[in-house]
Amino acid sequence: MMKRPRQANFDESWKKISKVTTSVMSQTPVDQDEWVEQITAIYYLCMAMPTPLAEKLYAKLKEYLISHVRMCREEILNPESDILPTYLDLYQRYSNGSRYLDDLYLHLNYHFTKRTIKHEWIDHYMQPMEKSKKFDKVKDLAMIIWREEMIEKVHTTLVAAILKDINYDRMGVSRYSTKLRDIIHSFVEVQAHEENSTGNVLQVYQELFEKPLLVDTGNFYNREAQRMYEHHDVSTYMVKVIERLDEEELRLRRFIHHTSINECKKECVNKLIADHQESLLDEYKSMLKNECVEDLSRLYILIKRLTHGLKKMSEIFHDHVYDNGKETIELMNKGCTPQEYVNSLLVVVKRFSGIVQVHLKNDEAFTAALNRAMEKLVNTTTESKKYPKSSELLVRHADHILKKGNKTIPPSEIEDHLHNFIDLFKYVEDKDLFQRFYSKKLAHRLINNLSISIETEELAINGLKDRCGYEYTSPLQRMIIDMKVSEDLTREFEETVRESGTKLNVSFSVNVLQSGAWPYATSPELSNTAPRPSDVSGEGGSGSSGGSTPEFTIPADLCVCVKLFTDFYGKKHTGRRLKFAFNLSHGTVTMNFTSRPYHVVMSAYQVAIVVLFNTSPTLSYTAIARDVGLDKSELDKTLATLVGSKILLVSSASEPVTDMEEGANETDTYTVNTAYVNKKSKFKLPVTTHRGDNEVKEVESTHHSVDEDRQLYIQAVIVRSMKSRGVLQHNELISSVISQSKERFTPNIAMIKKCIEVLIDKQYIERDRQRKDNYIYLA
Repeated sequence: MMKRPRQANFDESWKKISKVTTSVMSQTPVDQDEWVEQITAIYYLCMAMPTPLAEKLYAKLKEYLISHVRMCREEILNPESDILPTYLDLYQRYSNGSRYLDDLYLHLNYHFTKRTIKHEWIDHYMQPMEKSKKFDKVKDLAMIIWREEMIEKVHTTLVAAILKDINYDRMGVSRYSTKLRDIIHSFVEVQAHEENSTGNVLQVYQELFEKPLLVDTGNFYNREAQRMYEHHDVSTYMVKVIERLDEEELRLRRFIHHTSINECKKECVNKLIADHQESLLDEYKSMLKNECVEDLSRLYILIKRLTHGLKKMSEIFHDHVYDNGKETIELMNKGCTPQEYVNSLLVVVKRFSGIVQVHLKNDEAFTAALNRAMEKLVNTTTESKKYPKSSELLVRHADHILKKGNKTIPPSEIEDHLHNFIDLFKYVEDKDLFQRFYSKKLAHRLINNLSISIETEELAINGLKDRCGYEYTSPLQRMIIDMKVSEDLTREFEETVRESGTKLNVSFSVNVLQSGAWPYATSPELSNTAPRPSDVSGEGGSGSSGGSTPEFTIPADLCVCVKLFTDFYGKKHTGRRLKFAFNLSHGTVTMNFTSRPYHVVMSAYQVAIVVLFNTSPTLSYTAIARDVGLDKSELDKTLATLVGSKILLVSSASEPVTDMEEGANETDTYTVNTAYVNKKSKFKLPVTTHRGDNEVKEVESTHHSVDEDRQLYIQAVIVRSMKSRGVLQHNELISSVISQSKERFTPNIAMIKKCIEVLIDKQYIERDRQRKDNYIYLA
């Protein structure tokens, strides 16, 4: 029940209240009855009649606290006292006493706060109070007075003592390490009551302690860095700096307010690392050169603490990787094998990726630097070449891995070699050029049954798909599907022939290929499917999809097979048209005219020529040309391979034949070489005598076709961009084309400009007449 107000004698009441107040502040025990009596006295002073005495009591208490703190200050500044323990002891007693005072002066606090219970007599007595004045709670008032009369007056001496002892702790000889935290946090506690206000509750701490702390920390570690750098080598210096930084972080967490930790750490890093960054990075180059991996790890730990430190470090790493990989470019210039080129790249990648993963913590800055360096190495053009040779060499290396008869790679290691190949593929920028080379090599392996297995081919294609997506590998996957479907188709055909009772003189098989997926389907006459060459045991050949082929008279035994298969396929797939590509066909011929039989794999054209000699051991050029039906250039090239391999002997009525490469004469006569000898009983006959020249022409042809495809692709991108935007500025259009094309290739600016001119001529776009650097889409 609330007591009614009454008259009060302030001086008499204050005499008793101040006595209890002194006991509280000196941490002297107070009798409970006395405690309750003075709380009641304070209540009656606050509610006194006719005028409340709360403000007078508040002023008297403030005066008392100021006097008390001044006495404490004199004790702290006494030359004979040890300032840090004395300060902490007095502050803790004062702080604890202020909390008890808050309870003692409970009614005084209530008097100056907004009441939720309304009484008329309370409102009446509250009216005279000067509401414009700010009255703090007793506990807060005590902290304010300690801040103003103690900390702000002695902070210079006090902070100097604190910093001195922190430095002692850094040297391992601190006297008051257990007291420092409480002393430092007193700078925060004296302003903690302002937490809910809009002001900065850490202002005192930051102004009076944090700033001097940062300056002193910088000075200490500047001296320490100079001392360590003069007396130790770089490796030892880094070890000691890491130890120092770890120790300092623990120290800061023990002593100071958490808001200052990062700033202090930054000051340490600046003095110990940033100020010596250039000399450390100079040593970094030799660390990389000598592969001092432990030092690399330490330097990474240190430089990572700098804001832009890793950028400079990764740039040096990039340059070092590129310099170490330059031998791969030299190998290309010298005409190295694909295996030598790939192995040299793998040495660089594995060497530095190991450093990045283990010693540089797989940091993305160094991973990116390694990737940029490898991309620069892989995509460097050699000599006067327009395109980098890397795509061709990588594809040839993959062909080496995936081809049958590879004795240099054990079967158990094939998958690892494919993973390495895919890892290098990611650095290739000309993905379209790579795809063109790869599709040709894949087609060659599949058509000639040279692949290790379809499963291994699919593994390689899936690796490419993971890097570039489904659309990129779709044509390659369709080629694999064709091979699987063709196996079933061949079995069905053989079953149909067997059921019909027809007997074939040769073993005949066909692969049906989709003309749009295979790199040979370039003839406009081709339909969506075409058969592949078959393996023929005995005499014979077969066909495959692949561009327009020279006129060719099929051997009689094969003619029956081709007709039967054409009828079979026509009944199975109505509306589809087959076109046999005999220029890609091959067969196995058994030569029985020699001392021992030989089984020779030949092209369909070679087969057609050699089977003519079943009727006569000697034939004229004219007779062969008539029966085979090839044009002169193709016939001469085929005869040259047979003569060059010494299966046929040539003689001329006019003059001796010295060089078949110059072309055959119509007066030439060809005879089977009954004295033919070969170490192998089964071998493959080359289809050309100019293999090197043909490879060069094939590469040039591939480059030319890629150029044409790129122009069409760029034109499509330009039209798409213009259609979506309507009007585009020249540089914006160039940027748009580069952005949309970079996944397939890096477009040449000159080519983009050329494509723009082409589209202007075709009236897809036009130049803005008002602003010449703008283009307008024409609907």
